Amino acid sequence: MLRLGAMSAIGIGIGIPAVSGSVAATIDCPKTPGYWANHPETWPGDELTIAGVTKSNEDWQEILLDPPRGDKAVIMLKHYIATVLNLRTLQSGCTSATIKYGYYEGYTIEEVKNMAGTWLRHTSSWQNGSKQTSWYANDMDGEKLKDTLDAFNNNPASLGLDCGCDDR
Repeated sequence: MLRLGAMSAIGIGIGIPAVSGSVAATIDCPKTPGYWANHPETWPGDELTIAGVTKSNEDWQEILLDPPRGDKAVIMLKHYIATVLNLRTLQSGCTSATIKYGYYEGYTIEEVKNMAGTWLRHTSSWQNGSKQTSWYANDMDGEKLKDTLDAFNNNPASLGLDCGCDDR
């Protein structure tokens, strides 16, 4: 008969949440497009409206899972979807805080997300299957918007936002 100490020493599971990777899901931090693609059970509701288009969560998840193949609109859309989901699920005050560093210093992430939504609405390629090869649309630099959304989803501290998860 093995005692608890012996069982854990030889690698028999004892139900520690950190071992299963569930700790990341309990920390109130923005999540990456990859996280959202692989955890549809954490999405709010059954459908989302993104840049004026309503689809089922499964349809949006498929976009997150598919490779962008160099399509600038799909690359933006992946970060946009993650940002929308983060803004709808985060409890921390970092979602309404002002960005302190970067191109969009002085804006909130909500404002940057809205600008990215405008950029997406002017690049219909993600809706009609054509490929968006330029970051410029409607006199907007989509790459700067995408980079800011990416920074928020991956490391909000890089924008000067305190989401309480700077050590991940």
